[in-house]
Amino acid sequence: MGGSIEKVNHPRKFSIVRGVSLKPVNKRLRELRLSLGLSQEAIGAQGFVSTPGWVKIESGARQPGDALLEKLVAWLEKDGYLAKAEGDKMLEELLSLKYMTHLSPFIRRLARDYHEALAPLALLRVAEEPAVPRKKP
Repeated sequence: MGGSIEKVNHPRKFSIVRGVSLKPVNKRLRELRLSLGLSQEAIGAQGFVSTPGWVKIESGARQPGDALLEKLVAWLEKDGYLAKAEGDKMLEELLSLKYMTHLSPFIRRLARDYHEALAPLALLRVAEEPAVPRKKP
């Protein structure tokens, strides 16, 4: 892991995944970093977290602070990985995942089931047919 760190403008942009993922925030951050093609060293080079600090966050040994998540999203927006609207959604998702771990398993299951139930509802809605007047016998 030695050598110099070079900033690379990665052509891949992150797209917000639709739906709710209730995985731990550390796993989501690792998934995000890998999807952008970034190394742990590249994130550490930005100055808002050290490389060893980022490794601890991804391993779950350390919980990211709100300010760190805000700086991460701001950097991703500034470097063109995220549009402003996507950045706002990403920050909301990361903060939600961070605080979701403090809820009881029952409440987490209710939240997951609620969000999973909402997704198919939009697909199941059909246009109502106009009422046809009945003929009187």
